[in-house]
Amino acid sequence: MHNNRKWLAAVVAAIAVAGVVAVASGAFSGHARDAAGRPASTANRPAHRSHPLRPVYNPPSGGNSGISLAQQQADNAKIAQAAAGNSAAWAAIEAMALPAPTPSAQFPAIPRATRQNPDAYATAFVTELLTIDFAKQARPSLLSWAVSETSPETMPGTPASAAAKFLYADLASSGSPVPSAKAWTANAASGVTWSASGVSMTTCPIWTQALAAGWQPPDLRMDCLDVTGNLTVTQPGRPPAIKPFSLQLGLGTAEYHNGYGAMSLNSWTVG
Repeated sequence: MHNNRKWLAAVVAAIAVAGVVAVASGAFSGHARDAAGRPASTANRPAHRSHPLRPVYNPPSGGNSGISLAQQQADNAKIAQAAAGNSAAWAAIEAMALPAPTPSAQFPAIPRATRQNPDAYATAFVTELLTIDFAKQARPSLLSWAVSETSPETMPGTPASAAAKFLYADLASSGSPVPSAKAWTANAASGVTWSASGVSMTTCPIWTQALAAGWQPPDLRMDCLDVTGNLTVTQPGRPPAIKPFSLQLGLGTAEYHNGYGAMSLNSWTVG
């Protein structure tokens, strides 16, 4: 394989080994940034999409992508083939029943102006997700808010009926930063609060390699961020505990809003 296609081997291997969640969780996502800190592909991104926002993959016409249309299609076919080998995982995601996409007073929608920049959006999303007063806010409200912030997964091979469920699947999993219903209730009874601060991010190397090789993403807002920050945990009678955290956040065009939305969240660590 030519050196500039090594990223494709990494993507296909990640999908084959880790299953569909590798796609949903940002194993293939991210962005390159210019000297001003803007994503390298920003100039080609649409300023907005009509509502509802449902990105659909359209093969690029070639010419200015850095690779031929035939190469783009061949890369996409390999990605789709790898994803197709995970039918059981797709079925599990497709079977999930999502709560209504509803922001609330407890978890308000991210402002439209913030949605126009990936870093600003990611900072706002992660901060709201991890800033919780467990006694005054409800887990179902958090998950409904998260669904309202969803961006569909549009990688080749993604079933349409699963595309908008990746973020919810990640957040409802055992490896999520969102506590289980039992843990949430215990935190509420103990007066626990969380507060996220110092949120910063870097780009995902595989995505940088893919863009550098000329591959074009199906959704021009598709990004991945390796996010870090501090989680301050408070509880009556105890000193505040400040814990570093990290996660990987996938972004794309929002399903229910103008601008960016959250596609996936995984690789959560804290402590």
